[in-house]
Amino acid sequence: RLCNQFGVRKKHHDLRAMAHRLVVLLLMFAIGFVALWRPSPLRTRRFGRFLSAAGASIESGGNVQSWSSPGTAQIQQELLNDDHCHDAVPGEACYNDTTWAKDYGINTRPQWYPGLTNESSFADFQAHLHYCYWNRCPLPCASTSQHKCEMVGRFWSSENCQDAAEGSKCHEQVTWAMEHGIHQHPEWYPSLTEHSSFREFQARLFQGQQTSSEKNDCHEPCCHDTLPSESCHDDTYWAMMYGINIPEVSNAYPPSLTNQSDFSEFQAYLHLCYPGRCPEPCTPTEIMASAGDAGLDCQDTHNFV
Repeated sequence: RLCNQFGVRKKHHDLRAMAHRLVVLLLMFAIGFVALWRPSPLRTRRFGRFLSAAGASIESGGNVQSWSSPGTAQIQQELLNDDHCHDAVPGEACYNDTTWAKDYGINTRPQWYPGLTNESSFADFQAHLHYCYWNRCPLPCASTSQHKCEMVGRFWSSENCQDAAEGSKCHEQVTWAMEHGIHQHPEWYPSLTEHSSFREFQARLFQGQQTSSEKNDCHEPCCHDTLPSESCHDDTYWAMMYGINIPEVSNAYPPSLTNQSDFSEFQAYLHLCYPGRCPEPCTPTEIMASAGDAGLDCQDTHNFV
């Protein structure tokens, strides 16, 4: 009987060992399967485009996105590290911003979150902060319905711009404003002087036309001095107030830029290096005048803000 009892115990022990090994094998298979199928962002550097396929293998509405980030000139495709998509976690500034937007901001300032409701997912709010506030948050890995910034006026568009052609009615009106109007009625041209550029005057006539207070024949010029609330304004302000003073990134700025340079000079720098972030300013700048010989070191925007 003792032998029988020992045999039963040994049989039970063997069964438990086999079950344990089976569980370990299943776990190893599952981990390997996830690692194999985990998608990674892809970058084509020459065209400055990024493709994030994180979270998009099967799920509908997966986060397959492209976004501008000009970097080096050579043709190169490479897998990016995991930090190029990241779901915010407690303790991070992005998590605090996203939580505030989802719990409070959407109820008190709904105009800041077009296309979102208090039923939208955390990832939707994080993606909104990513697209509408450059580098405020990383692109989430989780699936999101937000694929671009939906805030009207957040980004200036050159879609309908047109610089006045010589001989056109707009050209005549701008020339009159520069040669006569600014001297006879300077109050009509606040912030302009007799030294302001042709495009600055054209922009002023376009603005008067837009407000229906004047009858002019000018399109918006193909330049734009960025305004508060625009993404470019945020970026330019950061570069002027902080970036130029941070040793780790200050060497990316051309020698002509210092912390005493005008706001428009920083906007011109961002336009030349990252045209998707900022339009060319209408205000004349040394950076634009020497664009071909500015010695720009345009950093990859994942390493430089």
